[in-house]
Amino acid sequence: MRVVIACAGTGGHINPGIAIANKIKEEEKETEILFIGTNRGLEKDLIPRAGYELKTIEAYRVE
Repeated sequence: MRVVIACAGTGGHINPGIAIANKIKEEEKETEILFIGTNRGLEKDLIPRAGYELKTIEAYRVE
């Protein structure tokens, strides 16, 4: 199985994404998991530290 998880910004979004990824890997060890985020938020540090690949995109908040 291949899974993409998109999360960015704060730990309130990233940590649940990592928890879901960990549970998937626990159940299906061969699963490939890719995270999508930005290079500005906490994801640039937290996701690689958790052992997952992070691909970054340009995304901006519009107010």
